[in-house]
Amino acid sequence: RGLTARDRGDWQEAIKQYTETIKIDPKYTWAYINRGYAYVNLGDTSKAFADYNQAITIDPKNTWAYNIRGAAYFNLGDYNKAIADHSQAIRIEPKMAYSYRSRGYAYVKLGDIGKAIADFTQAIKIVPNYADAYNNRAEAYAKLGDYKSATNDARKACELGECELLQKMAQEKLLRD
Repeated sequence: RGLTARDRGDWQEAIKQYTETIKIDPKYTWAYINRGYAYVNLGDTSKAFADYNQAITIDPKNTWAYNIRGAAYFNLGDYNKAIADHSQAIRIEPKMAYSYRSRGYAYVKLGDIGKAIADFTQAIKIVPNYADAYNNRAEAYAKLGDYKSATNDARKACELGECELLQKMAQEKLLRD
């Protein structure tokens, strides 16, 4: 029921359902992760982080607990903490492309474009059809002024169904062959 409420954007109901689940099974990590996500969507980051931290306490090997908490830190502009959480997720599960992509995006925000490109590249190696990673890497290349590489990645993302960046680059006359 919590997932159903979450999927329809009823965050209060989702919190209620996850709280009930936690009462029944206080060690159920996903109830904390999902309730934390609901709290974030209601703007209550204090309760969200309490839930993410509890999920990590219960299951310190749960990569999603670190990734979701990292995303919350990212959304608050705390990119170093986001990088730390995504790095921990990578240590636990080195083949999770999402972790690399998310950490790469935080590196972009800190201006460390080289590390960002390395992470986006690793995400693409793990999941070769990861359109978001291609777009992110294209944006990183563009920040370096490497519009040829940016164009190649934006075109690949478009082949995979994500054409917004390629269209934007075309409008801004940044495409290079």
